[in-house]
Amino acid sequence: MIQIKSTVLNFMPFNVIWFSGRPSTWNCMLNYYKQSNYCGPVAGYYRESFFTKIIDLNTEISAFTAGFDRDTVYEIRRALKDGVTTSVETNLAYFIEFYNLFAPTKRLAKLNSTIYKYGSRIIITKATYNEEDIVMHAYLVDDGLKRVRLLHSASLFRIEKDTRAKAVAGRANRLLHFNDMCLFKQQGYQTYDLGGYAIGTKDEVLLKINQFKDSFGGKLVQESDYLPVAAKIHAFFHRIFKA
Repeated sequence: MIQIKSTVLNFMPFNVIWFSGRPSTWNCMLNYYKQSNYCGPVAGYYRESFFTKIIDLNTEISAFTAGFDRDTVYEIRRALKDGVTTSVETNLAYFIEFYNLFAPTKRLAKLNSTIYKYGSRIIITKATYNEEDIVMHAYLVDDGLKRVRLLHSASLFRIEKDTRAKAVAGRANRLLHFNDMCLFKQQGYQTYDLGGYAIGTKDEVLLKINQFKDSFGGKLVQESDYLPVAAKIHAFFHRIFKA
């Protein structure tokens, strides 16, 4: 379990708790649970189902790569032939800059200083081609549960007009995922979480993301996000009076 201390309205203490069991009703006004393994109702909270794909790293590498589809295996090999390399990036500010250049191209919110609250629980990896960083991943790591969860992924090919560069970056992304799995396995982590799965969606963009995650095999699991009921009610009325 990971607990991140934050504030609401710049003064009220608030905790974001990742990967816990059943949420505690004590201080339910001040706790937000992400990806709890409990899936029942809890007094004081509004529950939302959260689905994700996970890959078991507590096996031989050949065992989890057996779940990769044929195209993914080919793309990984092509990335290696392209000369793509992968490594760990230690400069969080650089990652934020990289991600914020990418975010507008997908209409995503930019990152801010909030991510610094995760401290050493954030691990960043990157894929490099022709001495240029083209793909980056940011992971949340739980040393107790031996679990890594993809938080953010960014690729500069989305602002490239060169179709070959786009193809190289796409292959590099797959190679980076594979090498990340191997890296985390070597470090003793057991669960690789691909960061969410859009169940029942008809959105073409989300469907493509689902297909990408499916290409690595793994297991679909259901977890829960628990938001304080008071916060949910506040958001509801905020939308009404803002309209």
